[in-house]
Amino acid sequence: MNVAFDPWIPVVTLSGKPDLASLSTVLAEGEKYVDLSVRPHERVALMRLFLCVAHAALDGPKDYYEWCDVPKKLPEASYKYLKHWENSFDLFHKVKPWLQVKDLTGEKTSPVALLDFELATGNNSTLFDHGGQLNCRNVGPARLALNLLTFQNFSSGGGSPVAQWLTTKTAQVGNPDAPCLSQSMAHCLLRGKSLAKTVYLNLPTYEKVGQTYKSFKISKKKDYEYSEITFGRPVWELFPESPDTGHERVINASKTYLGRLVPISRWIRFIHDSDQMYCCNGFKYDTYKDGFAAEPTAAVRVVTSKDKKGNEVKERRVVKVDPTKALWRELTALFVKRTAEGLGGPFAMQNAPLDSEFDFHVCAITRDQASMDIGMESVFHISPAFQNYFPVYQTEVIGDANVVGAEGYSRKLRWAIEDYRIAVDSDWKPRVKRTQAKEQNALRDRLAQKAFLAYWTKVEMNLHLLMAHIEAIGTDSAILTRDAWRKMLFKSACEAYSVVCGQETPRQLRAFAKGLQKLRKAKDEPETNTTETMEEKE
Repeated sequence: MNVAFDPWIPVVTLSGKPDLASLSTVLAEGEKYVDLSVRPHERVALMRLFLCVAHAALDGPKDYYEWCDVPKKLPEASYKYLKHWENSFDLFHKVKPWLQVKDLTGEKTSPVALLDFELATGNNSTLFDHGGQLNCRNVGPARLALNLLTFQNFSSGGGSPVAQWLTTKTAQVGNPDAPCLSQSMAHCLLRGKSLAKTVYLNLPTYEKVGQTYKSFKISKKKDYEYSEITFGRPVWELFPESPDTGHERVINASKTYLGRLVPISRWIRFIHDSDQMYCCNGFKYDTYKDGFAAEPTAAVRVVTSKDKKGNEVKERRVVKVDPTKALWRELTALFVKRTAEGLGGPFAMQNAPLDSEFDFHVCAITRDQASMDIGMESVFHISPAFQNYFPVYQTEVIGDANVVGAEGYSRKLRWAIEDYRIAVDSDWKPRVKRTQAKEQNALRDRLAQKAFLAYWTKVEMNLHLLMAHIEAIGTDSAILTRDAWRKMLFKSACEAYSVVCGQETPRQLRAFAKGLQKLRKAKDEPETNTTETMEEKE
């Protein structure tokens, strides 16, 4: 099984039929396919592989002018490159198996089904898979290659099987996350009308990578100091020969741009003609928490939070996904260009076409303790008008000094419910004070959880009003569409407030009226206890 020239990548043809394609076919004849046919985390892993091969084959593109020539040069260049490195892409090669450690050994083997997050293996649930009791589970080479690539990008930390490479024996616990899973980050991709166009849109120039892909640390002055990250080479060109973390090949694999695109976060060796493998923790990939640059497909923003003593703290974080929060609400932080200071969205935003439509694809998989949790994805169709008036979208969603916005009404709703609770429950205010400062915000959120569900469900059902307003800007109907959106927000907040706040007794009626005044105020309630207030910088 050679992943460069044998079909293994699930795709959709122009006629809408599912098919399998080789890596070479995707890069050389991508216009034959509409899109990939994979799960969210598999899409991210495959796109990183495509970009890594494209960069290596083109030795660039170095700047915008070379990027414009990518559609002409990539088909031939990628074929020549993959032909030259063909042996390095053999899944069962005796000397250099693809993304595997040939000298890995161990006392026990693990089933290859462990690589698929949805199969019942280890701690995985049997809810949708009842084959975990089988003595032998057959996984075809095509599926095995996709599972291996995805596992190297998204495997969770915590416990792991034990194996040995040369004299190094791995630990069973304390393993870090693979680079793409850390902090449940959102991964953002641009999607074109064909797979070839998608690869092209997501391929950054070395010029932009060099400007923004930098490690950082906080200096004594509480400023950020930056250090350059080299481009490096793909891991199959310089595969580590030993587990020595100080070796230049290990540094290339874990601390360079190209080396990290296809990581070796787990050491794996398949046992040919069986359903078993050796698998254990691999090389450590520093994450954004460690001061390394954010992944090319991730987004970074500044978050204001409070410590245990209630002091305000500002820090940078990657934009994470939350199953309780629809991804369109995070679009204000994701759909922005990354600055030289490392804030903003994915590298691909530099290539977003201004005069034509495209899709903005957000993929993520959340982690719960040391396990995969929920896969999420959303596709946003981006028009030229949406790009031109994106600041209006940001204002209507997160608000500003003059506009409450959807998030603003959510905050007002919470404060209205708290005023109601204080009026009917004399112990509520002391209870909040008894809670640690950093936990007070979460306590208020739990109080308003049912109202939040009702409010955001109604808002999402009427999101088309906001999109209609964006498209109407510059026409006579712009004010009418804007008012329709804002009135809907206020009405939804009032309805949600009525759902959770009873009006059966005189005391409840007085409390209800007091809380309702908060919703009717023109200005947003000051957030003195908010733990996550975004400060977007473009």
